Amino acid sequence: MKTARTEYTDETFAGLFLREGTFESKTFQDCVFRNCDLTKAVLRFCKFTDCRFESCNLSLAKLQGSVFSGASFKDSKLVGVNWTEAHWPRIRLACPVEFINCLLNDSVFLGLALRGTRISRCQARGADFRETDLAKADLTHTDFSGAVFGGTNLAEADLSKACNYAIRPDDNKIKGARFSLPEAMALLYCLDIKLG
Repeated sequence: MKTARTEYTDETFAGLFLREGTFESKTFQDCVFRNCDLTKAVLRFCKFTDCRFESCNLSLAKLQGSVFSGASFKDSKLVGVNWTEAHWPRIRLACPVEFINCLLNDSVFLGLALRGTRISRCQARGADFRETDLAKADLTHTDFSGAVFGGTNLAEADLSKACNYAIRPDDNKIKGARFSLPEAMALLYCLDIKLG
C-alpha cells in the first residue's frame, strides 16, 4: 500500500494484497479489512482502532510496535503471529482484540493483558499463553491442542466446549473458570490421584 496518506477512517479495504509488504506509521479508525492477504506483512508502528478483519490472512505478520484497540478478527488466519511485538498500553479502555472462528496456531500471547477478550470457535494449537491474563475471557469452542499455559490467569474465564487443553490447576489461576465435561477431566491428570 504505497500512499502518502497516514490516516484512514471508516474505509473498507477489500481484496488488498500486501503479502510481505509494509504498512508503516498508519492509523486506521473504524476500518474494515475484508479478504485481504497480509501474509508476512510488516505492520510497523500502525494503529488499528475499532477495526474489523474478516476472512483475512495475517499469518507470520510482524506487528512491530503496532497498537490494536477494539480490533476484531473473524474467519481469519493468524498463524505464527507474535502478538508480544505489538505495543500494549498499560491502561486499557476496551478489550484490545477478539478472535472469532480464526486460526491462531503457533501464535505467541506470552504475558499479555487480555482480560475479557474473546477467543471463540478458534484453533489455537501450539499457541503460547504463559503468564497471560485471560481472566473473564470467552474461550469457548476453541481447540487448544499443544497450547502452553503456565502462570496464566484464567479466573472466571469461560472454557465451555473448549477442547484439548492441558491446564495445570496448580500452575494457573482457574478460580471461577467454567469448563465442560468430559474435557474438564484433563484438569485432574496432573494431580497424582487415582480415579476408579
